[in-house]
Amino acid sequence: MDTTQDRIKQREALENAYDNFVEPYVNQFIIEVNAQPSPSIDVTLPGFCCVSGWLVLTLLYCFWMRWRSRIKTF
Repeated sequence: MDTTQDRIKQREALENAYDNFVEPYVNQFIIEVNAQPSPSIDVTLPGFCCVSGWLVLTLLYCFWMRWRSRIKTF
């Protein structure tokens, strides 16, 4: 009988662990995240420009190498 009551108490303790320990930390984290202002500049534009520039440079290099190889074969 005592083991059954001990198991019930352990189960209740585990079920209440979230309410007692995890939930306050999660709520504090959510409040801190919401308190931070969102950035006013568009962050994706510089990355997009950089990647696009490298892609164009790579394509130009590939076309130039293909053009050079065709000239050598003639």
